[in-house]
Amino acid sequence: MSEQHNDSEAAPRLRAAVAAAPMIDTVGELRALLEQLPDDMPLSLDDHHRALPGEPDQVHTIHPRLVAVVSGLATEAESKQPGLMLTQVYVPFPAKDEEQAAVASRDDLPAYGELPRAAYHLERGELRPGLKDVAEVLEELAHLVGEVAADFTEHDEDGSQLRVEAKRITHAAERVGKLADTVEEVAE
Repeated sequence: MSEQHNDSEAAPRLRAAVAAAPMIDTVGELRALLEQLPDDMPLSLDDHHRALPGEPDQVHTIHPRLVAVVSGLATEAESKQPGLMLTQVYVPFPAKDEEQAAVASRDDLPAYGELPRAAYHLERGELRPGLKDVAEVLEELAHLVGEVAADFTEHDEDGSQLRVEAKRITHAAERVGKLADTVEEVAE
């Protein structure tokens, strides 16, 4: 019973510690935040780097947030405890601290990498930007298959087969890129 009472007292303290650091720009700031949190608190990194669309001057920062971590899922020992998630985001620079903090705390921004950004756009029915990102991902795959992987097998049949597959992927990228320019946007 006293353990639950301690947990309920700790929750506001944890929320306050994380809320006091909406953006972390240095290792020292991260260390200072972690020192305020329990040693056994689960920590995770969100690999979806987010950026403001159309912002040319951006710097990256870390946005910490509390999340629920479940252990022993679907068992009698199932429990939920708070955990810390660190998300890398890109914020406009120069900008006031309050403006940067407001951007950093948003979780509706598209991911920074092409593949997760493609998923972000396509899941929302934003076909043109989503398909353009898919075409870029296909181009990168074609390069990996046709040049990087094929170089390891350049003097045998596997290398030539990999180059053929890379050309097919390149053609698919071109077709998807053309579709991105002509496809009708989904009305919201």
